[in-house]
Amino acid sequence: MATPLSAQVVRRARALSREPATARPPFPPERCAGRFGVGEIRRVPVVGGAARLDAAPPEASGASRARWVLSVDARLPPHTPQWNGAVALALARTLLPPGVRGPASEALAEIGAAEILLPMRAFRSAAASTDLTMDGLRELAVRFAAPIRLTVRQWLQTGTWRGYALLWREEGGTPVLRWRAASPPDRFPRTAALGAPAHALLAPDSRLYATLRTGRPQHGVEEVRTGTGTAWWFTRFGVVRGDAGPGGRAALGLVILDRAR
Repeated sequence: MATPLSAQVVRRARALSREPATARPPFPPERCAGRFGVGEIRRVPVVGGAARLDAAPPEASGASRARWVLSVDARLPPHTPQWNGAVALALARTLLPPGVRGPASEALAEIGAAEILLPMRAFRSAAASTDLTMDGLRELAVRFAAPIRLTVRQWLQTGTWRGYALLWREEGGTPVLRWRAASPPDRFPRTAALGAPAHALLAPDSRLYATLRTGRPQHGVEEVRTGTGTAWWFTRFGVVRGDAGPGGRAALGLVILDRAR
């Protein structure tokens, strides 16, 4: 849900990454790195992540007011969605207040990164004219050269639909919820907690299982357990490759609770 802190991150990201009104996607994040205090972007091996921020050496910070050196894993080809996402997330992390840790910090960084790569000024109209399907989501991601997670997170912020995005990863044969995003101000049901197995939320005959088994997209109405009762959600599921673990597939679910009229 939207919070004063997330709104603050969006405002700062929007101000620092602002482009002329005539600019069109994609929006390479390198264009605004200096405004975030990054004096240099390096392609080097990075262990434990796609990108790393290090304090700039004194001579660099004194000459250009640069505060950071950004290292991006050399295995990521520049200007791809993976590269753009890694750079934008690193830039967004410079906006987070001290003391924010764990899933909250990751969500805030994604909110800021989404505004850098998919600025709402340009994204809202594109999203409004795009079918709310897995193919539509991929079309937006390609147009803005952005990762799927950041694209769907920004789509949820547009107000064109209400719902959730839920990513399950197969682990030891069981789909486990490893990422989620919601439209403001919606809250997740208790059974959609990070780390929860799919069967805590979804019925055994859910289309999620068919998607993971066959690799083909599925859509339809699902019976779900919310922790306080039973509800019915309209869902769309599709396999996502970049988030799959070593043990199996990963699937993204779009839950449409309502559409803007």
